[in-house]
Amino acid sequence: MAPQTADLRKYNYFSGLSQKSLEALAAGFSVAAFAAGAQVVKEGDAGGTFYFIKEGRLEATKKTLCGQEAKLSVIGSGQGFGEMALLSGDARVCSIRALTASTLFSLPKSAFAELVMRESAFRNMLQRKADDHAYYNKIKVLQPFALLDPDRMYALMARMNERTYAAGEDIIVQGEKGDYYYIVKSGRVEVLKKGKDREEASRVAVLTEGDGFGEEALIRDDPRNATCRAMEDTVVCALDKVDFSQILKASFLDNIFAEDINLETYRDKYVIIDARVPEEYGEEHIQGAVSIPVEALRRKYVELDPKKEYITYCTNDARGMVAAFLLKNHGFKARCLRGGISSWSGPVAAGLGA
Repeated sequence: MAPQTADLRKYNYFSGLSQKSLEALAAGFSVAAFAAGAQVVKEGDAGGTFYFIKEGRLEATKKTLCGQEAKLSVIGSGQGFGEMALLSGDARVCSIRALTASTLFSLPKSAFAELVMRESAFRNMLQRKADDHAYYNKIKVLQPFALLDPDRMYALMARMNERTYAAGEDIIVQGEKGDYYYIVKSGRVEVLKKGKDREEASRVAVLTEGDGFGEEALIRDDPRNATCRAMEDTVVCALDKVDFSQILKASFLDNIFAEDINLETYRDKYVIIDARVPEEYGEEHIQGAVSIPVEALRRKYVELDPKKEYITYCTNDARGMVAAFLLKNHGFKARCLRGGISSWSGPVAAGLGA
């Protein structure tokens, strides 16, 4: 049954419409019912319908740069969706599926266009909403934020600020104190590292859109161990140390204690990653552990099996915590061994073999 004008006026979404527009809107709406789990909108499809939720709860998701599915939000009665594709003429920017049995009012593109043309206030409200959603969606799919729940994501966006760097400008300088965590929003950043016996720094990595950096100094409370320099005009999102710890570190850093690991079955249950340099690994490591220094893990995580569970460690905690943060940030089940190998009472080995 199509909605009545009096019912539509109860919702803030339509409360400012004229009576004539409300009548046209009510006449144009049709009812669509969706079972729990049904997909209503698919990311990438052409947009032909605006939806308004009469009852039920639906979830909006979007593919991340790494192909994961990030949850954008959960929406319910009195909310609308689908207008962004209709306003812009672009494809759907996210997918919507029903979490519960849901009843929606649907409005075809032609009727939606007539309403937008007739009511400038409604058009402006939708455009503001579309602009806000577009910014949220662009930030949400950057890898460090992709797996955050929406509440934490909104809190993070309120505390984060954007900074622009020109080509050749340093964002982070090796040896300085670490106060911020950064995510590349656009552009490219090269990571330059100067060794103990080298005057010149060498490039060890190139970071692009969606890559985060700077977490190591914040987690370990050490000076910056590399210089990060913009290779072209680059925009980054910056998050200070306190907010990083409260939101990202709290979300993506889990621990496990040695006494909670079954020494007889741990090699079957977990992949153990030694996050130290190979020389330290060769001196002594947990038996069965594989050597992936934390610097290399940023590149090599794509070679790991996301279906397995991982435990990361170092001598004490610092590099193991960074490794666990990086892995969980990319959707892996990973925990840091608190106390590192120093807390381990199980079997150990020496040499470069596992």
